[in-house]
Amino acid sequence: MKLRFFLCCFLQVLWVRANMASPVQEGTLGTRPFISQHVHIIHENLRIVIDENFQYANFDVEYIVNAEKSGEQIPLLFYASEYYQDFQVYVDGKLVALERQEDFWNLYGKDKEKLANFHYLYTADRSKVAEVDLSGNERVSLNDFLYFKTDLSEGEHRIKVTYKASHWRYKHSRLNEDSFRYVLAPAKYWKSFGTLNVTIDASAVKDEVFINIGTPKTGDINGVSTYTFDKLPLDVIEITRKPSLSAFAQFLLNIESFGLSMIFILFFIVIHIFFMYRFRKKQPEKRLSFPAILGAIMIPVLYIILSMAMTLWVDASIGKPYASERQSYGAFFEFLFLPYYLAGYILFTIIVDIIFKKIAKKR
Repeated sequence: MKLRFFLCCFLQVLWVRANMASPVQEGTLGTRPFISQHVHIIHENLRIVIDENFQYANFDVEYIVNAEKSGEQIPLLFYASEYYQDFQVYVDGKLVALERQEDFWNLYGKDKEKLANFHYLYTADRSKVAEVDLSGNERVSLNDFLYFKTDLSEGEHRIKVTYKASHWRYKHSRLNEDSFRYVLAPAKYWKSFGTLNVTIDASAVKDEVFINIGTPKTGDINGVSTYTFDKLPLDVIEITRKPSLSAFAQFLLNIESFGLSMIFILFFIVIHIFFMYRFRKKQPEKRLSFPAILGAIMIPVLYIILSMAMTLWVDASIGKPYASERQSYGAFFEFLFLPYYLAGYILFTIIVDIIFKKIAKKR
C-alpha cells in the first residue's frame, strides 16, 4: 500500500513537471472592428504610445467612415475582452455609450436581429457559432464584442477609439518576450479597404524595440516612427522589445546553468578522484574506500544543489523584468533524478576505485 502511494505521488510530480503553467501571459488584444454592410472605412489612423517600462501602451485609433444610408444603426462592432482598460468610442467628437452583446442569438429573427448588418459573421447554423477567426493564431468569442447604436446620417463621419493596453508576455525561454499586438485581420471581412497610417511612439522605452511591419516611412523605430499602407500589410502588428542585459549576464546566459554546473562539478570530481587515488596509494588492500563512498553520495547531491543555484544565479544576473524565471521553477525538480545520478556516479566511482586499486598493488 505504501509503495503504491509513493508511486502515485511520484508519477503525479512528473506529470505536474511536464505540464507547467502556460508560458503565455495574455495582454490586451487590440483589433480592428467588424463593420456594418452599410458602412465603408475610407481611412484609418492608428497611434500607439508605449510607456517607459514597456508594460502599458495607449492606443488611439481613428476611422474615417462613409455611411451608405441614414438612420439609427450599429456601424462598428468591436472586440473588447476583459483585458481592455478605459475603452472609449467617440462619433464625430461625441462620446457614445457602449453595450455588450452577451448572446448573438437571443434576438434571432428577420425583424428582431440586432446585428442584421453583420451577416458575414454568421453561418447557416447560428447556434454553433461561438468564435470568429481574427488571424491564423487568434480566435475571439462572440460574447466579447462591444457595440454602440447611433443615428448616422448618410456620408462621411469620424469614429475615434481610445484604450489603454497591457503587454503580452511569452515565457518559453530564459528571457521574457514582451509585446503589444494589434490585429488587422478583421479587414478581410470588410467590403472595401482604405488607407492606413500607423504611428508608433517608443521614444520613452529604454530598451531596443522591434516592429514587424518593416522600415518606417519616417522617424526611428526606437523613437517615433510612421508607416503608410494602401493594402493589408499583415494580419497582426506586433511590437516587441529586446531586453537590455549587462555583459556579465549575457556571458552567463551563453554558458547557461547546465554549463556552469558542469564547470563547478568537474572541479569537485577532480578533488574526489584525487582523494580516492591518495587513499588507495596508502591502503591498496583495504576492501572499501571511505573517500570513494563519501564522494559517491555527495557528488550527485552537490550537482543537484549546484544546478539549482546556477539557475537562480543566471536569473538573478538577468534581473527583472527580463528574467522569465521559468527554468527556476523546474530546477527544484532535479531531486527526482537523484536515484539516476547516484546510480551512474556510484558505478563510475567503483570503476575508478578498482583501477586505482590495481595500480597501487603493482607498485
